[in-house]
Amino acid sequence: MGHPKLPKSIQCYLPVVPALLALVFLPQLVSSLPFFAPKKTIISTLDAPQAIGPYSQAVLSPDKKTLYISGCIGLSPKDQKMVEGGVKEQTAQALSNLVAILTAAGGTVPQVVKTTVLVADIKDYKAVNEVYDKTFKDSKPARAAFAVRDLPAGALVEIEAIACFP
Repeated sequence: MGHPKLPKSIQCYLPVVPALLALVFLPQLVSSLPFFAPKKTIISTLDAPQAIGPYSQAVLSPDKKTLYISGCIGLSPKDQKMVEGGVKEQTAQALSNLVAILTAAGGTVPQVVKTTVLVADIKDYKAVNEVYDKTFKDSKPARAAFAVRDLPAGALVEIEAIACFP
């Protein structure tokens, strides 16, 4: 009945092997199926302007450890209009929006590990830094900064961030 060349002690385990393999690999197989896969969490708050395009204010990774905050500009959450003033006022509002989204996800400023700053005019870089430093004074994240030709809604600055949670 068994395999003639295998010892009896091994033959008795052969029927169990497929079941053991199934137990080992079933969780990986099931979690790879779209309807069983862990879901990302969309973060949305009325304390920051609503997205002006087909994107979320932020997305929390399925493991709940990484938050990706979309680019924030100087729109007021009250009326979705650009704040009065220049690049300093827009930077302050963009950072206020970013912190509101971070807070809605249960995060704090020290948990921000990376930001990307986009400015419409490289001459504004110093003014942006003055305002930026007030938010990140005690916990400076890694950062990239770029001058770009245009930003949404005529913004002078846009800031996105990544935060990590324990």
